[in-house]
Amino acid sequence: MLLVSHLLDGAKISTRIDDKFTLDNDQPAPFGTDTAPAPYDVFLAGVVACAAYFAQRYCRKWKLPHEGITVELEPVFDAQHLLTDLKLRVKTPPGFPPEHVAGLLRNAGACPVKKTLENPPRISLEAARA
Repeated sequence: MLLVSHLLDGAKISTRIDDKFTLDNDQPAPFGTDTAPAPYDVFLAGVVACAAYFAQRYCRKWKLPHEGITVELEPVFDAQHLLTDLKLRVKTPPGFPPEHVAGLLRNAGACPVKKTLENPPRISLEAARA
């Protein structure tokens, strides 16, 4: 997998993902024009989308309806606006079988994005000529 970001006008960035997808980012005012999600928003959206996908997989495995199930993510920041906690909440509709709630949570928690944050990778940064 290779992701390549290109710097555009202002605070806009366009990132190509494996020559399959393009993801545009911008910053909110006053740094950008807020025309696309900020990179941090995409990062958080990846966490909640992954947990939701694994919750959906659980429902498919047990042939349970997944309509009405939502996954929420509430980020918690400290005074320096550094992320300290991510609160994930799986909401089930009234008819969801209570005996499956623990399994649903366990499966949502198996999301590899969440697991990566729990055991973060090393990150290197280097300069290279184009």
